[in-house]
Amino acid sequence: MMQKLFVRVLAFFVSAVLSFMGTQNHVKDAGLPFGPEDETGILLNAAVVSDTHTNGWTPHAHNVKLMKLLCGVSKSETPLDALVIPGDLTETARTHEYAILSELLGRYAKAQVILPATGNHDVRGLMGVVDYEKNMRNYYAFCGTVGVQTDKPYWSQTVSGYTFIVLGSDAEVKDSAYVSPAQMRWLDHTLREAEEAARPVFIICHQPLAHTNNVDKSWPGAGTLGEQSDAVEAILKRHADAGLPIVWISGHLHDDFSAYSFETPHENLYCLNLPSAQYNDGGRGVMLEAYADRVLFRTRDFISGEWLGDTYIVLVER
Repeated sequence: MMQKLFVRVLAFFVSAVLSFMGTQNHVKDAGLPFGPEDETGILLNAAVVSDTHTNGWTPHAHNVKLMKLLCGVSKSETPLDALVIPGDLTETARTHEYAILSELLGRYAKAQVILPATGNHDVRGLMGVVDYEKNMRNYYAFCGTVGVQTDKPYWSQTVSGYTFIVLGSDAEVKDSAYVSPAQMRWLDHTLREAEEAARPVFIICHQPLAHTNNVDKSWPGAGTLGEQSDAVEAILKRHADAGLPIVWISGHLHDDFSAYSFETPHENLYCLNLPSAQYNDGGRGVMLEAYADRVLFRTRDFISGEWLGDTYIVLVER
């Protein structure tokens, strides 16, 4: 009873403060209307932003920036099928950080589906406090508020006929992740099922694969998925060799868009690494547009409302 009362009071407080913040910071002025490259041919329209790092102090600058970013995303003139967030949803995985994120998404994210992955901040929580089970319970509860029912850090969802696979850590690791044998078996099975749809598959994982996206220079040692990276990549390559286009979408490095943001380490396997929604210039992500013959990732500053110029392309055989 006391816990339910606390949640209600917290929700009321967060809602009131965010309403005031939105007015004071002219949030609704962020972004500009935009549309896809081909409005008549688009099959999937999704926004992807990473490393939102929602802060537990409600008026924090991170939360203000996220409000503006989401408002910019919502100005898509073609309805959004999904909003994808590849991890580091929160700063320390606490209940009130998720409450703030949930409220922000409810107010500004006009997407049919929200697809949130865990990042190392969501898994480890407060530095020096080992409490993986509690942190993950907070994540699962948050997922429930955005319409995702899961009791594992990995799950999948089909959106407009396209498979999205979310991967996460099965144990607390400071910066990397631990992918258990059970998760790898599940990944292999899910990719095998996806081959029947003959459409590109999008894998959402906070950390990049080893030796991709300039991680060896950007963050040597702790920037990758971790010890299981090669084993996971071997599974991906097997399905890519069978003709399945796979796009691994990550964040974590906080690097801005560059020549290393989109790479093809193996035929039919693509690696896209996104900048943080908070750091460097912030407010940046991509629009994922799927068509019958191609998938586009169009880089955009959602706060200023500007296209950034780079478009990454996955060609699809018909």
